[in-house]
Amino acid sequence: MRRRLTSWFGIAWVGFSASLAAQTTTPEPVPHPCDSQTGTTKAVCRAGYDAVSAIVPIGALAVSRGNPGLGTAAAGQRFGDLVITLRGNYLGARLPATSYDGASDTVALARRLAVVVPSADLRLTLLRRALPMGAASVDFLGSISGIPRHATDFVRFGDDVRSIGGVVLGFGYGLRIGVEPNGPLPVVSLNVGRSDLPRFTIGDLTAGSNFAYSLSVSAINVRLMAGRRFGGFEFTGGGGVDLIKGDYSLAYRDQVTNTPKPRADSTVSAMRILTVVNAAFHLGSVARLTFEGGFQVGKNDKLPTIFEGTNTKSGRFFGGVGLGFKL
Repeated sequence: MRRRLTSWFGIAWVGFSASLAAQTTTPEPVPHPCDSQTGTTKAVCRAGYDAVSAIVPIGALAVSRGNPGLGTAAAGQRFGDLVITLRGNYLGARLPATSYDGASDTVALARRLAVVVPSADLRLTLLRRALPMGAASVDFLGSISGIPRHATDFVRFGDDVRSIGGVVLGFGYGLRIGVEPNGPLPVVSLNVGRSDLPRFTIGDLTAGSNFAYSLSVSAINVRLMAGRRFGGFEFTGGGGVDLIKGDYSLAYRDQVTNTPKPRADSTVSAMRILTVVNAAFHLGSVARLTFEGGFQVGKNDKLPTIFEGTNTKSGRFFGGVGLGFKL
């Protein structure tokens, strides 16, 4: 019996040592698509790829926003409760110059862009149940965002994206699970959803750009919100995380031969944490005016390219205002 235990111990020790060695082995570096280039062409190539990585969190934030049920953390009071909110969302973006030729270490700033995205949000109560400690509700969340097609010459939308007239459409949907406890405790809700931004293009190789990319963005949004109403005023705060995916197509120009390189199609993923607060003023029993402010926490993506006025680890503020109606 003792010999058998010793044998099992030896086998376990060998397995543990092999597992530890596998974990401590340094993985082989993943080759980058720009590694095959040299000189200024390699710098332009890296600038294009890094510009995509820098712009993806901005695009996701434009359509994800903060509180998906603007003005409150609560869910509905009964089945069929419907709230429609007309909302405007704002954030700032800095677009790098696509005319960068690789001659310097820094990509110049092309423009500071104010991104204003209006939307119509819907919240519909699907279920409400009484609990010993209070009540719980489940709401469906829906959102339609509208971006003017010709709001700026720096960002172009193709003719094949979803649109009505001159407005490009983005959609979002999800669920809110709200708990309303008895007594003075705050209302709490967990919100999970998905949002998307239609494909857009920055840069044009036929018009002087040295790199250009087309990009569509989608995000899984998770928000944990808590709030409380004080008469006609309601305060809500919370935070969450966005799991972001960008599908892109990138092209750049060879700086020696002055010819375009073949387009590369791929995806990039990112994660961003954010915090948000809402201050809402109830206008009677059917309307609510809400002001929102928040901050998307930055992340050091260790991009080798230096962009003037842009640092991924610095984060960004965003804001919004909305008028909601209970129908």
